Amino acid sequence: MRKISVFILVMSLILAVGCGKSSESGMDRGANPGEKPQAGKASTKNDPPTQAGQKPGSKPQSGKEVDIDKLDIPDQVKEAIKSGRIPKEQIPEILARFQGQSGPGGEAVPVNVAPVQRKNLNSYLVLNGIVEPERKVEVFSRLSAYVKQIVKEEGAYVRENDVLALLDDTEIKISYEQSKIELEQAKLSLEEAESNYTRNQELIKRNLISEQDFQTQEAQYKQRQLDYENRTENFKNLQLQLSWTKIRALSEGYITERLIEVGSRVNSNQQVYTIEDFKPLLIRVFVPTSDSIKLETGMMAEVATEVLKGKVFDGSIKLINPRIDVQTGTVKVTIEVFDESLNLKPGMFVEARIIIGMKENVLVIPRKAILYKQNMTYVFVLDRNQAFQREVTLGLSEEDDMEVISGLEEGETIVVVGVEGLKDGQRVDVIQ
Repeated sequence: MRKISVFILVMSLILAVGCGKSSESGMDRGANPGEKPQAGKASTKNDPPTQAGQKPGSKPQSGKEVDIDKLDIPDQVKEAIKSGRIPKEQIPEILARFQGQSGPGGEAVPVNVAPVQRKNLNSYLVLNGIVEPERKVEVFSRLSAYVKQIVKEEGAYVRENDVLALLDDTEIKISYEQSKIELEQAKLSLEEAESNYTRNQELIKRNLISEQDFQTQEAQYKQRQLDYENRTENFKNLQLQLSWTKIRALSEGYITERLIEVGSRVNSNQQVYTIEDFKPLLIRVFVPTSDSIKLETGMMAEVATEVLKGKVFDGSIKLINPRIDVQTGTVKVTIEVFDESLNLKPGMFVEARIIIGMKENVLVIPRKAILYKQNMTYVFVLDRNQAFQREVTLGLSEEDDMEVISGLEEGETIVVVGVEGLKDGQRVDVIQ
């Protein structure tokens, strides 16, 4: 399109100038039919004499000669100037028109623009952290036995005391039943000894038995008491071991690890399950000391992750550690998040934005309009279809908006799309 427009411009100029020269030449021929114009030289009666070394048709600028062949203009125009078809007084105007066609920035670049406007911006403290469950409980086996059955698998939601797996209880049941019988025998023996002891107490009062016989009966009664207590404790221990063959959940939550298989043998104090509570989820972030003084428990926070683009989860500050880490100069802050959808999961890397205040009626521009180069922040400002580079100072940021502290005025128009390839003074074609 640019080549076509240039061609049309060239032809129209040549025709316009050519017609004017033809009329003038006709008048000249009428006055002096025998005189022929000299080719390659544009001359008039009032033309000043050509300076030494000056090419015909060249244009003086600021006292210096210009080489027509070196100008960035079409060849047809160069030939028209050299041949004299374009008068000298029209050459500056024609060159100016070609310079305006190309523009100082070359060919026009299509761009989108937007005005600088005022808005209210929230002041955020942006931090990164990893999602963690509120509670993580490791379940251990209390017995050495073979795994008989897996009741709950990974991902299952369990409540406290739910059965997770069953261990083989054959040996313990035998011992349990035997201990139960022994306990019953000890109970009968104790009841018999207690009856004899009570009767002997009455007899000793009446001096019907000797003191030695009474003491012997009393010692036998106490021995039966100790034996019964011992059998009772042994029975309770086996009863407890029998209950341990059912591995149970110690807290409410989701099973995130199952570390046993059916038929495998587990040992006492071996980890068999991991249960995590996802309600709520916690995010621990480390805040610089200078920023930590602005925080309070209960402050709102927005949590987002690249894994779940477009989703923002609401949270709040639950804990602020009163101690400063001397090595990093930071304070540990715990953010609490409730996610009923369970899309946010432990282990995700997230960005937490804590709202610490609001600035009202500030100049705002889109983040995508900003370029960074050599420690300088700048934008391109639109002025009469040209984009000019201007340095700016930025402040707060909120999502796609950035606060402008200096460098721009309200109502100015800046380039927001197509800034990457622009040069200072580049001509632009505004699409939107």
